[in-house]
Amino acid sequence: MLDQGQIRTDASSETETYELVVVGAGIAGLNALSAASEYLPKGARVLLVDQKDAPGGMWNTAYDYVRLHQPHPMFTVGDMEWNWRKPRNYLAARDEVQNHLSSSLTPIGAKVALETEFMQTVARCVEIETGQGPMAEITFHPNGEPGTSKTVLTKRAIHASGLNYALAQPLAFSSKSVVSIIPQDLRMTLNMHPAAAVVVVGGGKTGMDSVLATLAADPSRRISLIQGRGTNFLNRTKYLPTGMKRWTSGELVSRLFRDLALNFDGDNEDNTLAHVRKNHSTDAGTDNGVFLYGLQSEEELAKIMAGLTETFADYLVDVADTPEGPQMTMRSGANSVVPEGSIFVNCTGSFFRDEAVQDPMPILSPNNCVLGINPRDGFHFLTSVVGFFATHLLYRDQLCGRGFYTLDHEALFRKNRNAWVGASAAQAYMNQVIAVQTLPFMLLDRCGLDLDRWYPLPRRMAGLMRMKASATRDIAHCRRTLDRVAGRFGVHAGPLG
Repeated sequence: MLDQGQIRTDASSETETYELVVVGAGIAGLNALSAASEYLPKGARVLLVDQKDAPGGMWNTAYDYVRLHQPHPMFTVGDMEWNWRKPRNYLAARDEVQNHLSSSLTPIGAKVALETEFMQTVARCVEIETGQGPMAEITFHPNGEPGTSKTVLTKRAIHASGLNYALAQPLAFSSKSVVSIIPQDLRMTLNMHPAAAVVVVGGGKTGMDSVLATLAADPSRRISLIQGRGTNFLNRTKYLPTGMKRWTSGELVSRLFRDLALNFDGDNEDNTLAHVRKNHSTDAGTDNGVFLYGLQSEEELAKIMAGLTETFADYLVDVADTPEGPQMTMRSGANSVVPEGSIFVNCTGSFFRDEAVQDPMPILSPNNCVLGINPRDGFHFLTSVVGFFATHLLYRDQLCGRGFYTLDHEALFRKNRNAWVGASAAQAYMNQVIAVQTLPFMLLDRCGLDLDRWYPLPRRMAGLMRMKASATRDIAHCRRTLDRVAGRFGVHAGPLG
């Protein structure tokens, strides 16, 4: 547990001291590190600590066939360009993403004296009072060795824990006649069982990736999908068009978020999801009941639909051996026999998987020594965006008192996913509008994560003018919505500072 925000006075004067310590080397921590390096003195002593053995966060352990949702230029650190000449709409794969994120340490290291500590677990990140004033104290140890710890002091710490991400585990079944795996083992298992049917459990992005990977390995293989309520995906073909269509069609993604934010009033989450499905998704004619901001092209959807043998709008409870063969039992009570030796791939969600909610962690400690990038007091549902904007705003002393809202994303997500979609869209759009009012355009234009950068500058400038023109009215609506959500669900949503 991290004691962030508590006061300690027992720091030793011999403790090593840094200008900045960043905890977490995923895309959130790397964006925060990159942003902070622009404000630190040349050669400032900076420490990056991470539990994994290399930068990249979840991209170090993701399944090997995963690809980005968005075109690769819009997934980066700061405004660092990718070192290749792939088409702009290319969706980078796992190892390509990890390599790109790792390479960001080189330009950062040219600005500051960067030290790294990988394979380390952070036990404490706390603001303390010292003889030099408030500082942050960080205690960490090698993974699995809590008795060998090290404590350092820093003028400022950024704790980029990100989302509560955990690897899936193979589903446990009564049957001994089927194979149960996680996506990380899919390709190997397909090679070992070339004739086996595949059952993908989960209709989100991981499930769609797994269907496409199975089809790529063998288009004739039998594939079933158990998709629960079904997942809606934003239409990448429509919102990230290619070629000359970037000038003539499509819509800025910021305008899409405005539409979602203004459609939600704090009470109508199911209607808002229906609005998303009808107006923004690849599968408007379905009754899919889930939306988690995934993107999908019309071509991908067509491949998936053509390649599936059968689809179950239900939830899997168990697979048991019967005289007729292995039989699936669904939550609805329905049963279905599958071929012996079928491969079941657990593609259920990876975020907020643990039953226990993470401990609350404020975005700022009392004296602003510790910035927390986490879902319990979140600035945006994308922690990468938080790493960029919250860090710039903090170092410019513009984070507090400007009207930015934070939201307990994890608590709301667990209580009502559709309400989370509406509230997270309202928060994201409102905070973006306030950032546009607060930060200079030259800085805003250097956020490589901004999907609006897909479009030519004249279209982006026109969108910016429209955003500013309706800012007062839009912000007021979003505040009312978030206040309503806070009262209705008993979760935190309120102004920062």
